[in-house]
Amino acid sequence: MRDSIFERIKQLFVSDGDSSDNAANYQNSRGQTAAEQADSVRRIIGQLDEQGSPSLLGGCVQLLGLDQIKRRLGSRWTTVAEQALLIAEEVLSERLGFGDIYRPIGEYAFQICFETNDEAEAELQVQRIAAAIDERIGSELVETERALSVDTFVARVPSERIRDAKDPMSALYASLTAIRDAVNTSAIKRHSIPALRYAGALFQPLYSNRDFGRTKNRCVLDTLAGAAAAKHLEEIEHLDDLIEALANLDSVLFAKSIEGLHHALGDVKRATIVIPVHFQTLASRQPDFMDLALTLPLAYRKFVLIDLIGVPTAATKGELLRAVQTGRSIADRVILQLSPWDHRMDQQMRTMIWGISVSLSELDSDDRGIAQDLARFAVSAAEFGLNSFAYGANTIGKAAFVVNSGFDFICGTAVHSTVPTPRPHSRFTPLFGDHAARAGDAERQTSGRRHPRFAPLNPNSTLTFPNGQQHACRIPNVSASGAAVLSSAAVEVGSYLVIGSIGAQVARVAKGGFAVRFLEVQQPSVIEIALQTPLAGDQLLANLRVLSG
Repeated sequence: MRDSIFERIKQLFVSDGDSSDNAANYQNSRGQTAAEQADSVRRIIGQLDEQGSPSLLGGCVQLLGLDQIKRRLGSRWTTVAEQALLIAEEVLSERLGFGDIYRPIGEYAFQICFETNDEAEAELQVQRIAAAIDERIGSELVETERALSVDTFVARVPSERIRDAKDPMSALYASLTAIRDAVNTSAIKRHSIPALRYAGALFQPLYSNRDFGRTKNRCVLDTLAGAAAAKHLEEIEHLDDLIEALANLDSVLFAKSIEGLHHALGDVKRATIVIPVHFQTLASRQPDFMDLALTLPLAYRKFVLIDLIGVPTAATKGELLRAVQTGRSIADRVILQLSPWDHRMDQQMRTMIWGISVSLSELDSDDRGIAQDLARFAVSAAEFGLNSFAYGANTIGKAAFVVNSGFDFICGTAVHSTVPTPRPHSRFTPLFGDHAARAGDAERQTSGRRHPRFAPLNPNSTLTFPNGQQHACRIPNVSASGAAVLSSAAVEVGSYLVIGSIGAQVARVAKGGFAVRFLEVQQPSVIEIALQTPLAGDQLLANLRVLSG
């Protein structure tokens, strides 16, 4: 029985009228016959054996919806189907690596054997392929009316299942099919983590390095639910299922965070919550999470910071920017868990985010080299005008490293201002105020600390130049001493202008905007009003013309 099923699967790779004996005559668009493909697969297996890897990566890209539009299109359906498949094959040829192998299977699908052994990289490849196919079909095949979609699947298959097969690609596809069927029928597919229904949110205080009374709150799941969720996630083998399960975790954490914020705002008024969200949740815009997150009341946005975590090294700058933009569609401020010297952290990225963070949990507290890396991190963040966050200071050594490095905000069981001994995460239950027991104004001014930034409720404002010319602009973040400005207006470092009714001087210029320092330190309580207030009179412009020389 198994042999007959296997032979039927092999027939998927053979055109009508062919038999398994002449399957070697098949050629894909790269000019490889099935026999040559077999040699290529065996070459990949040999390379993986040398690397000590017992498995290789396979995947599928399938067009969905062609059958559904067949009746509506009538005689045009054949042409549309052929064009859709041609588009899919062209995208595969363009975007797969030189050593990757692919060929059609069935009517509307393609199978891939990846040369890479990096599962995250392979998954990103097929996601990019799916997005490119979807975009081209939508723009070139108007007859489909966006009825077509692209499904992808990537899995790791033991090499021993394929090594001795006469047709390795067929054996790979059979294994992929078995894995997918197992995933689809398993309890894991439902992504139900029972502990989550009883999960509560804990608000771990993030303490300011230079003003220990000033706190923010980082939301974490309580210990019991977190342990149960971690055990569940370890059982998930397929990346798509893992992404959806992580999105479920993100949804629970987000809902619990906003519930805590809602209760806190009645008493504290200034509570701020940092909510961690996984990169894949935002990059793939997981529907359940987005439906929840986009219901956040507008008045709450200024109290919420999205902490984008789990950024894969294989993610491109464009994919990272889109994830950050999705985060900013939810809240005004985004923190990115990425090092400041990462090649994707350019000026455009820095204008999009409010801060950068690092997790200390996996660091060796006895390694003195960590101190140099952390100091470099904090200094680079400050140079770029970004807030720096360090999470997981769970030993006195780590806490000392980050305090001495100059991070803006620090949290962990070894960091606490009011108790003599560390306390476990499970006891961090209160929601702290954002301005509790702050140091006096004179002390803060002498400390040299820059003014804290925040996102104005209404980011729209107007630029007025000394010659009276005006331009619309957006203010993503502002402080008592300066602001970031998004505008197409041409400015130079050192030039003067007015934002709303506040005089300012350009400090930095970047693609898409610039940063300014205010000529006078503003009262935080009236900055937002001043940004929306039109300039009255000509005296300020006259003064700016004198300063401009």
